[in-house]
Amino acid sequence: MNSKLKTEITVPKYTLPNDFQAIADQCMPFTQEEALGTYCSTWRINNWSDLENRVKGPVFETEGLKWSLLLFPNGNNQNDVVSTYLELSSSLEEDCQEDFHACAQFLICISNPDDPSCYITHAAQHRFSKLEADWGFTGFISHKELKEGINDKPGFLVNDTVVLTTIVRLIKDQTGVLWHNFINYDSKKTTGYVGLHNQGATCYMNSLFQSLYFTNYFRLAVYQIPTDNDEPCNSIALALQRLFFNLQFSNYAVSTTEVTRSFGWNTVDAFMQRDVQEFNRLLQDNLERKMKGTPAEDSIKRLFVGKMKSYIKCINVEYESSRSEDYYDIQLNVKNCKNLEESFRNYIEVETLEGENKYMAEGYGLQDAKKGVIFESFPPVLHLQLKRFEYDMMRDAMFKINDRHEFPPVIDLEPYLSDTANRSTSHRYALHGVLVHTGDSSGGHYFAFVRPTIEDKWFRFDDDRVTPALLREVLEDNYGGEMLNTHPKLRNVKRSTNAYMLVYIRESMREEILKEVTIDDIPDHLMERFKKEQIEIELINKQRLEQHLYTKAYIVGENHFYMNTGPDFVQVFEDDKDSSRTAAIRTVRKDMTLKMFIEEIAKELNTSSDCFRFWILLNRENQTVRLGIALEQTEENFTLEEIRQANHPEYPYLRLYLEAATIDPLTGLPLFHDTNADDILIFIKLFDQGSQTLRGIGKLYINVDHPIYSIEDAVNEMCGFERGTPLNIYEVPIEVDNETIELVDRNDTFDEHDVYSGDIFCVERQLTPEQIKILKNEYASINVADYLISLQRRVLITFVPRNNYADDFDLILRTDMQYSEIVYRLGKFINCNPLNLRLMTPDIYGNPRSTVHPIEDLTLWDIIQTMPNTGDSWRLFFDVLTMSLSEFEKKKLVKLNICYPKLNQVNYTEFIVKKNAQLLDINAELQDKLEVTGQEIRFFTVENHKLKEDLSLNQIVPEDTLIYAELVPQEELKKGEEDFYISVYHYQRDLAKTHSVPFRFLVIKDEPFKDTKKRLQERTGLEDKEWNKVKFNIVSKFISNIKEDEYVLSDHKFTKDEALGLDHYDTTQQQYSEKGLFIKE
Repeated sequence: MNSKLKTEITVPKYTLPNDFQAIADQCMPFTQEEALGTYCSTWRINNWSDLENRVKGPVFETEGLKWSLLLFPNGNNQNDVVSTYLELSSSLEEDCQEDFHACAQFLICISNPDDPSCYITHAAQHRFSKLEADWGFTGFISHKELKEGINDKPGFLVNDTVVLTTIVRLIKDQTGVLWHNFINYDSKKTTGYVGLHNQGATCYMNSLFQSLYFTNYFRLAVYQIPTDNDEPCNSIALALQRLFFNLQFSNYAVSTTEVTRSFGWNTVDAFMQRDVQEFNRLLQDNLERKMKGTPAEDSIKRLFVGKMKSYIKCINVEYESSRSEDYYDIQLNVKNCKNLEESFRNYIEVETLEGENKYMAEGYGLQDAKKGVIFESFPPVLHLQLKRFEYDMMRDAMFKINDRHEFPPVIDLEPYLSDTANRSTSHRYALHGVLVHTGDSSGGHYFAFVRPTIEDKWFRFDDDRVTPALLREVLEDNYGGEMLNTHPKLRNVKRSTNAYMLVYIRESMREEILKEVTIDDIPDHLMERFKKEQIEIELINKQRLEQHLYTKAYIVGENHFYMNTGPDFVQVFEDDKDSSRTAAIRTVRKDMTLKMFIEEIAKELNTSSDCFRFWILLNRENQTVRLGIALEQTEENFTLEEIRQANHPEYPYLRLYLEAATIDPLTGLPLFHDTNADDILIFIKLFDQGSQTLRGIGKLYINVDHPIYSIEDAVNEMCGFERGTPLNIYEVPIEVDNETIELVDRNDTFDEHDVYSGDIFCVERQLTPEQIKILKNEYASINVADYLISLQRRVLITFVPRNNYADDFDLILRTDMQYSEIVYRLGKFINCNPLNLRLMTPDIYGNPRSTVHPIEDLTLWDIIQTMPNTGDSWRLFFDVLTMSLSEFEKKKLVKLNICYPKLNQVNYTEFIVKKNAQLLDINAELQDKLEVTGQEIRFFTVENHKLKEDLSLNQIVPEDTLIYAELVPQEELKKGEEDFYISVYHYQRDLAKTHSVPFRFLVIKDEPFKDTKKRLQERTGLEDKEWNKVKFNIVSKFISNIKEDEYVLSDHKFTKDEALGLDHYDTTQQQYSEKGLFIKE
């Protein structure tokens, strides 16, 4: 009810109410929306001091709408101010419809009754509705200002009289959602379309998916990909088919989780914003491969692919060099281009090669020439990428271009076609979609405007919300630059919201491309699959609605006790994947009787209901799970919920122990031992010192007055020991520590130990001193007391070898283990000398960071404190050294990336050398390793995938630096006097996205670029398929593209800041923290 839009403006030259129109123009918030009329109402109050706490002013009408002013003379929940609100009385009438609303700007003015030019105003705008029928100002004016005045103005309350004037300007709601708060908003009901949920930072993907979905021809092609036998989480095509199906038939926003999962992405990937063009190309490439050999083959090419020609044409001789290539989208400059037409003209702008830049024409020598690009064809659906983001070499950062750049609803592209292009059909294109970015280069938000049909109706798709949109919102609001503003009080600000991708469709093909996709167009196998899934979803929803009628019952049998390796009776955790150790879980109705439940279980077990009985499992005060009481026949008519409430009300679920009856050998009838205060049921666990395991072995009914030693014969039999084998007997303690894990006195009675039904005793074989010594040498537990303590201190450590000794593996260790025991356990597991092991902790990215030094009393817990937690386990790297760690630490580790035989074949290795070793020592050892004795090796360092420094052989080997090594190419041994070296590096689309191994490259005098490219490919090791996609550029602060094979690189005068850039997709293995965009096959 309170407005944030509050202004305070003094306008001395106007008077109220005579000049209300002028005052409204000056004081109301600026809006581009169409006004339906401006109206004024005056309320003169002559008895201010007699007013009640809430007063309603006279009703006035505007275009059939009834309004009134709500006045709180002593404030609305505030005592020292006047509160006032504008109320749409019409919305409070009984016959008012639920969706009734009115959009209005308004001023509430208070003025001196003797001087109508002495007033103050407060302005706001609001969507009035049944739910929000009034809007205004809680702190309209203070009591002090009311009486004494403001801004050198006298008071407004004179002789207990004041004047309130209300000015209302009705605004036309052309979209139906103007100033909507979107509470309980229904996209499907309002627009007929639904949005897509944002997983974190997938708004860029959502905007593209909506554009592709409403390219109906593309949607049909996707449906035609055979996916009958595909798995949902591993099939991109199936995931996209389901996404499109749900967008068409769902009533609510659709999830994209299955799609991203099919890409091979995880949660982290979903929180990384990506380049839309790059994502679209990867997606289209993947789908094209899936479409091969199907009815949809070549659909993407027919829809999105055009042709362009790069050429160099001599001016004075008849010679032209040209190359035609396909394109899926066009990247157009925004900078220095006012509109789309200028961007196209800029794209095909002809450059004259003359003077020092003359072109070497084969057979004609150096010639003046025209160089350029021209379009040979445009595809039916044209994707235009507006270059809103550029790389600033000076700042070494990306920045966003927010300049104004206009694009029309319809554009004729014929002027940009080559003279030989086919002009038999019109090249007029209609705007179909606008993908928008708001924010800057460091982050922001993406959404899309799409015109789904041939009708002139636009919609805004902003993640899970879809709203109608005006053409002005599609065009003007996304041109960028300064906002068009006619309001005198507002200054122009450059907008950070603007278009970055445009989708145009050839006008003559719009009906074909946008033809409605009906349910008959969806293959039968998809319909069957999706209907089945829908039934499953509806069943889950039904279960969710009825879940209050059900509860869970955990059923534990003797086998669960036997398999439980901990000190407790049994595990009752649902996330335990080993069903043999944890309780069986059933969902049962709360109103089911115990008798019905027993009969149901008996039927499943294929036995009689009198062959087993249930005990209640309880949590004792120490949170251990133990048996409670046996359920008797007298309780059979109680419901399961009543039994839970009576026995364990603080626990939400029912937990039961199923005890099988023993069979009387004479009668064959099932028998149960009677339980009373003296005869109780206990359970026995065995600790095996040899295997270091604890497991359940059986149960015994005992009399509490009997001594504990009375069970020894029965226990030895359970253990498989000889009769009379000496045993240590422990009662499983309340707390697992040295003070409470004690041997019981075998001569005591069970009653003296306060033993109850369900208690657990642990037993172990008594050891000889020699056996104890052996176990201690192996860092093993010598008794169950030590073992139970170790269980409390267990931690899972993942060991990662750094020298390919083995695959990653897990070991369960104790946090109190000292360094010597850790390396002993590790050495024993991998069968190597523990003294030769070096441990390393990881950094936050999961890479090896620093060596763990064997300090005295250093424990595993001390090591863990220095490590980042990377998930379910802690990670430690290790090396198997060729010497002891103490000897190794007197030397120096050299990290080396060997690029052999090609630069893209990088093998990481390490050398251990003396502290003062030179690269010359590494050189000799590396020559032997590579079997290239006598060949020169180049050593260099890299920073951000660019050359940093060449290293000399007599240089001391740098420590903690990754060194690159490669064989010096044979061509460099024949270097001519006019040949020279340049730096070459790889990048992907923009100069900030460097990748792969950079290198020093010899430029040979007068060598045609077609031969230079062969040497470059040979050096990089890229296959033909990948090499054909590489774009060659001379890069510095700007990019100069090399497109013709006849270009001579040695003719370019390279500065120290210039390099040759190879622009292509990054196919190298990157660290997870720097992982590039990918979609798995």
